[in-house]
Amino acid sequence: MSETRNRKRVELPEDISEEKRQAILEAIFGGAPRKIEAVKLVREAMGFGLKEAKEFVEKLSSELYAKAPHRFIAPPSGKSGCVGVIMAVAAILAAACVVVMMLV
Repeated sequence: MSETRNRKRVELPEDISEEKRQAILEAIFGGAPRKIEAVKLVREAMGFGLKEAKEFVEKLSSELYAKAPHRFIAPPSGKSGCVGVIMAVAAILAAACVVVMMLV
């Protein structure tokens, strides 16, 4: 059996108010910058500890991204975002060096 079939679906419980549910989903769809907010909201709404809430948010993010990637600001990976920033900075610095060399 595949790993996907063995994994239990993660859902927000029905007893969470619609307002809290929307706040959690908005934070999750906000991507990595709002992940901490999502974890805090899940802890508050569901009574989870930090580790449980973080794992819940990560699993829910992955499932929601698989269903509706267009709703996310960025993919919920959280670990590769720095690479893009570093590459952009390197490209800008390289371009600046070329300009300086042309002026000298």
